[in-house]
Amino acid sequence: MTRYRHRVPTTLRIALLAGLLALLSSLAVIGFIYVRTHDEAVASLHRQVAEQSRVLTDVYRSGGKPALDQAIADTLTYADPQTAVALLDGRGRQLAGNLAGPLPAEALQEGFRNAIIRLSGQPTPHQAQIVLRRLSGGQWLVSGRLVGEGLAFRATLERSLLLSLIVAALLGLLCGVVLAHYVSRRIANISAVADRIGARDLSQRVPLSGAGDSFDRLGQQINAMLDRISTLMEELRLLTDSLAHDLRSPASRLRAAAQAAASATDPAEQEELLASVVRNADALIRILTTVLEISRSEALTSRNQFAWFDVRELAAELAEMYDPLADERGATLRFERPDAAVPLFGHRQLLAQALSNLLENAVRYGAVGREIVVRVIPVDKGVRIQVADRGPGIPQDRREEALRRFGRLDSSRSDEGAGLGLALVQSIAHLHGGQLLLDDNRPGLLTTLQLPAQPPR
Repeated sequence: MTRYRHRVPTTLRIALLAGLLALLSSLAVIGFIYVRTHDEAVASLHRQVAEQSRVLTDVYRSGGKPALDQAIADTLTYADPQTAVALLDGRGRQLAGNLAGPLPAEALQEGFRNAIIRLSGQPTPHQAQIVLRRLSGGQWLVSGRLVGEGLAFRATLERSLLLSLIVAALLGLLCGVVLAHYVSRRIANISAVADRIGARDLSQRVPLSGAGDSFDRLGQQINAMLDRISTLMEELRLLTDSLAHDLRSPASRLRAAAQAAASATDPAEQEELLASVVRNADALIRILTTVLEISRSEALTSRNQFAWFDVRELAAELAEMYDPLADERGATLRFERPDAAVPLFGHRQLLAQALSNLLENAVRYGAVGREIVVRVIPVDKGVRIQVADRGPGIPQDRREEALRRFGRLDSSRSDEGAGLGLALVQSIAHLHGGQLLLDDNRPGLLTTLQLPAQPPR
């Protein structure tokens, strides 16, 4: 327990993560703005200095030194105070311009450079970007601008960007707190429902906000799972009750037959009673075997035995097998054979059992209608296996009951069977990723086993 005692709460971690992400994203954007702004300011200053130097050089070429002296005077008169312009002799001494002192000899080289200069009338020197050009008369033409404004702008920008980063971090942290509170509240709702379900209150469901977000989708999946669990619990309760009720009669008959056989003195009578014992034991075994097959199908434990086979041939075999039985009951069994093979990836033995159950029900209850039809219908990415009869059918309001385990429409349970036939068919359909449908055949019952060609993994 001490291992998790000092862990940071999830809410705080989400808030810090959101704040960090906001800070990093803001830092990236602000850094890009800073670099682009700084580079643009330097490039603009460079262009201004180069243009000023080019103009003065052209003036000297066209008008000589007098024209250059006049151009320098005009520049000092009309240009802004940040402009530096001067005409120097070969030793760097100023002949005209606004420099407060000569340039050192090592600085007298053509091209652009950064330099510390002091302009006339200014008490302190400043950093400047200047360009020097050697004129044909041996003089040096100096043209440039102070970069004090650029530095001041950059300092202001840096302070603004730093303040922006602090504000971005605080806003990101605030957004993280709001987000963490929202996430924590939605998770708390799910956790509360889980706690109440853990206390055996299966009626609880996760509340949905209606926004259709990921939490709503998660809540819908949890609610669907809880609905399935509730259905299974109810089926388990009904199964227990029905199993106890349905096993009581064959067990009682088995005990009575065994007791009678034990007390019988006539060998013929005793043999008949022992045969009755065997029949009742077989009935018990069939019920338990069917319940076991349903449980295995619901648990999807038989999918490792799936293989490709032809549904058309399987249906033809079973139709031929049940045709004599239907004929004994006074009905005609007709198989509508498809023109081509119908491949299906599934458990052939279980599907044969499912179709046999449907045929047995049709022969038992629908033979009075004189007609039973078996169809195999290929559909898009699947197949439909239908058994149609002209018997009394099943009312629509009782079809769900007929699909339950031990769901028998004969309330007196006087008829043979344990009410597991359709439940087994439905579980086999579930095993194959399909479903069992009960419809009205007008008159009679139309049962449809709808299966995909290959079940989802």
